[in-house]
Amino acid sequence: MSTYRLGGHPHQLAAQRSGTAVTLRLVDGPPPAVAPPLPEPPPPVVGDYALIAQLAQGGMSSVYLGQHCTTGARAAIKLPGTPWIGDEAVARRLLTEHTLAHAVHHAGVVRIDEAGRTAAGLPYLVMELLDGENLGALLDRGPLAIGAAVAIAAQVADAAAAIHDAGLVHCDLKPDNVMLLYHAGLAGWPAAKVVDFGVARRAGGALEEIAGTPGYMAPEQWAGHVEARTDVYALGCTLYELVTGATPFEGSVAEMRAGHCDQLPVPPSAHRELPEELERLIMRMLAKDLRMRPRMADVARALTELAFAAPPGARLGGDHASTAAHGAA
Repeated sequence: MSTYRLGGHPHQLAAQRSGTAVTLRLVDGPPPAVAPPLPEPPPPVVGDYALIAQLAQGGMSSVYLGQHCTTGARAAIKLPGTPWIGDEAVARRLLTEHTLAHAVHHAGVVRIDEAGRTAAGLPYLVMELLDGENLGALLDRGPLAIGAAVAIAAQVADAAAAIHDAGLVHCDLKPDNVMLLYHAGLAGWPAAKVVDFGVARRAGGALEEIAGTPGYMAPEQWAGHVEARTDVYALGCTLYELVTGATPFEGSVAEMRAGHCDQLPVPPSAHRELPEELERLIMRMLAKDLRMRPRMADVARALTELAFAAPPGARLGGDHASTAAHGAA
């Protein structure tokens, strides 16, 4: 027989099993002893920050919500992913992010405030905490309204132009590396920030290794060379995906490489009605010859003009069948 406290009732509830039947009756007796909850282990500490929860996980790194042990200020803490802890090459790449990002001064680029190693040698970055949603996660729900797509891409282009002015190439512009913030940005659409300098490089010269995301890599990147217009191509792939729901070339890595290097993409208007000037711009951004692509600053200007032509609530070439970005209007 076992007893249970019954909502402050002076008696207790007893349950006695007989065969398969259970009989309940009130019995007198002291309330049962309740064991105190076990104390939770303290959160791990990295630098001056206690790690509260995981925010995101990528291929080689993880991002956590961190709280400063003294001031209580919150930040995003980036660490190597579990399989890569102890890999010195990955550690150097992580710490290099701070050096590269620190050279860029633009509101549309994530701020990295600090880089260091723990006493055990674990590398980490302390970054600004962004209140918003990942563009890749939003895109999983369907293609965006054309106004939202061009406004977000325009902000990414403006930030990427600042990255290029600093002599850098991001090398991995894609929806997963764009955060949409919960406040209005260009033309009333959500503000956007470029994140993750994990494979960023200085412009020009050969790469020690080919790095990037296959669905967004320009032909020259597959060959181990990057420069500013490599990012233009990646943003062209991203914009194509924002308005159609798919990247220009899909399939296996080998199939994507063949597509990016040797095949012409299907015009986005084959998937969806959109303004001619937007399609022309996307196709120029996707030119195989990087010399035929526009400069990133010119892309930003062209997309900004289109964004102001399609503020939230407006329709522009096929928006009736699309999903608008959420978060600001």
